[in-house]
Amino acid sequence: MKDFVTQAKEFTNINSTYTLNDGNRIPCVGFGTWKIRENENGEQIILDAINSGFRHFDSAALYKSETSIGKAIKKSGVPRDQIFITTKVWKDDLCPEKARLSLENSLRDLQTDFVDLLLIHWPKASKKDNKWQNKLASTWSEFIKMRSEGIVKSIGVANFLPHHFAALQSDILPCINQIEFHPGYLQEEAYEYSVKHNILIEAWRPLGQGGLINNDKLKDIAAHHNKTAAQILLRYSLQRVVLPLPKTTHIDRMLENQKLFDFTLSEEEMAELNNLPLCAWSGEHPDTAIPWDDSERSRPQ
Repeated sequence: MKDFVTQAKEFTNINSTYTLNDGNRIPCVGFGTWKIRENENGEQIILDAINSGFRHFDSAALYKSETSIGKAIKKSGVPRDQIFITTKVWKDDLCPEKARLSLENSLRDLQTDFVDLLLIHWPKASKKDNKWQNKLASTWSEFIKMRSEGIVKSIGVANFLPHHFAALQSDILPCINQIEFHPGYLQEEAYEYSVKHNILIEAWRPLGQGGLINNDKLKDIAAHHNKTAAQILLRYSLQRVVLPLPKTTHIDRMLENQKLFDFTLSEEEMAELNNLPLCAWSGEHPDTAIPWDDSERSRPQ
């Protein structure tokens, strides 16, 4: 199998595919669906994304976007085997029984009998979670079992740092590690670990949630290529051999986010973006700044 770097050099559109370490294929750009549930037009947004050309959709039990995805796929008429769907098991469901129930609920909402990729969404429930290693090991074992049953095609993780992988206690490695990744927050330790172990990196928040758009260096690079800042950031991910998951509710930006294959960033431009100081970080960290950490809620705000 060709390595990810070699594969990436051959991409011509957003549905060109990586071959993962388990032999399955995944389109090289995905469509993020975080907060789609907050928009009453969620189903139409997903349908617009399908009609614009997206075939890879990133969802999660936490996002509550799965019902919209399921309805939109049915309405689109695109065969299920031409759509790649990811979902995730949330940090509060890290045990075999809850993980399986989470997937069953996702399959129901997605109106499908399998998902292409299932991820452990977060490695720890809270900063005070002293059983996280055991939870990860038992949950990963259940992931492997569900994959053997065919209700999951590929299995992976999200927001994992190097020390989290050892807790899985398995010779079967994740095929994906989905992390926050963009200029200004590159998570080099997680990135290098994943590269070394042939685990593909996916980028959530690849545009820095708008926090990078007005960066002067980024604007200069965009002007040089006659591209938008968003297109530069997505191209940057692709050249770092990272699979970006941009999200938008506007069809014109859906189309714009696909025009990434008619230009290349130079080594100098990549270096400039690689060396941006810390910026546009979400503030979330797998060990020290965990979203919805119940153990922290009683602290004074």
